[in-house]
Parts: sequence; structure tokens; C-alpha cells
Amino acid sequence: MEVKEISLSELVPYEKNPRRNDEAVDFVAKSIQSFGFKGPIVIDADNVIVCGHTRYKAAKKLKMKSVPCIVADDLSPEQIKAFRLADNKTAELAVWDDALLLDELGDLSMFDFDMAEFGFDTSKIGAWHKSWARTEKYCDLKKKIQSHSNGDMIFNSLYEVGKRGIPIDKIKEDKNNVEIFSDNLCDYLMCYTGGGGSLSKGNWCICTAPRRRHKDGFHFSTEICKSTAENLSITFYEDAFIAENRNRIEPDFKMIKNPQEVNVILYDDIITTGVTVRTIRQFLIDEGHVVLIVVGIRNKAVR
Repeated sequence: MEVKEISLSELVPYEKNPRRNDEAVDFVAKSIQSFGFKGPIVIDADNVIVCGHTRYKAAKKLKMKSVPCIVADDLSPEQIKAFRLADNKTAELAVWDDALLLDELGDLSMFDFDMAEFGFDTSKIGAWHKSWARTEKYCDLKKKIQSHSNGDMIFNSLYEVGKRGIPIDKIKEDKNNVEIFSDNLCDYLMCYTGGGGSLSKGNWCICTAPRRRHKDGFHFSTEICKSTAENLSITFYEDAFIAENRNRIEPDFKMIKNPQEVNVILYDDIITTGVTVRTIRQFLIDEGHVVLIVVGIRNKAVR
């Protein structure tokens, strides 16, 4: 149908409009400012608004002189009344896929789009971005995202030990540190894997190195992975690997859960000799998985 530019002063709001839209007006006005008036207002033959009351109010707020409109003069009065309700109701029934929405918001955050201006809750992504400074401050770690080659294995590390040398065990025993390390990992995966686009589509999962000293109870890496999996809507295979002994030189591990997903994020809170992640990585590769190794803290002795 033809789109016509009509003076705002000629449009008549429907006096019985059942939608309360005042809280959305500022967000719609911001959208119009940023992207232009891309959605015409639908009116009847008498210029009474059928669909687009919020856009009308936003245009008035922006002091626009005219707006694009479509005249629905092919509909009867009864059809106009039904269409007005149906248009609002069908929009109300649509729901967000939270994981995919998070991916999109994460992508846009890297290009300085503040989607909070359009009514989106971006607090989670903002917390992820800010978590690096929190970890450096509370744990005395130096943010240094690097990729390393260790034989035929490549792994990515997020931090190095800071100058004051807070013991790693002390960091790992503090349950309050789980959140910030998880936020670090979420931000890394969203920013450094193209916004995490495929993470939430069922192609990715996350695992961690097996417990050794902590056979049950609190386990730092496990809790970080749990939180990360929940935030990114991916599967975490808890205790997918078990340690048959505590020997760090010649450890004996067993795989008891084979992930269904092809791509596996293998996370460990710290890497020392690299024997553990190398062994677990090989288990996964032998089963046909692609493995992305991410380590929270890199021991400076490991290159």
C-alpha cells in the first residue's frame, strides 16, 4: 500500500485505545532519532490512528511536523476495530530467545551501541565488562589475555599472577571470587569468539578439569563453569572427568561423560605443568570434539 507523508496535526488518536504506552515513548523516540521513522503509522479514512499510537506520541515529543502513514481505507469499521486489537495482541505474544538476545546485545556492545537507550537490560553485559578491573583489584592479578603453544596444544589464558603474589589457593578458596571469574570468562567468550553467536545454538558446551583434592563440596573451577553455563545458556558437564590418583607428574584420569556437543570449552582456573588439560583435551579429541582451552590464571613458568 502507498505510504503518505501526513501532517502530525491532522492525525487523531483513537479515544478508546486500550494500550497504555507512555513508558515506551522515550525509547521509541530514541529509536526514531537513531534510525529514522521506519514504521509507518496506520490510519483509517478519517485519519484516526489504527496502529502506531506510541510512534505518534514519540513524534510529538520530537516535535516532528509530519510522519509516514498508511491509510487502511480498504477495511470496514469492524475490520479496523479488530485489526487494532489483533496488531497489539500478536506483538505481545512474541517472546525473546534470551540466549540469542544476549548474543546480539554482546555484539552491539563492542560497537558502542548502548541498547539500554531502547529499553533493553544490558546490566549483565556491563557487569561482565567491568569484572576485569574487579578481579585485578581483589585478586591482585594482571589481565593479560594471551594465546600459548605448549607442544601440539594451544591454550588461552586470561591473567598472570600480580606483583604482591596473593597465593592462588587463597583466591580459589574465596567463594566470592566465583562471580568475577565467571564474568571474566563470559566476557572473554562473548568478545573473543565473535560475540558468542554459536554458543547458544547448541553447538557448544563447557567442561572443567577433574577434581583432585576436592572430591566433593566447593570446587572453584566447577562453580565458575556452572555460573558461566547458566549465563550463556550452554550445557555444563559437571565431573565429566575423574582423577584416579593425585599424581601431578603421571596422573590417571577417566572420562565418564562424553559431551553431546561437538565444540567443547575446556576451562581450568590455573595451569601449572599443563599435563591435566593436555590429557583431558586428548580424551575429547579422540571422541571427535573440537576443544577451546581457556585458563583463568597462567603460571609464569608455563609458556
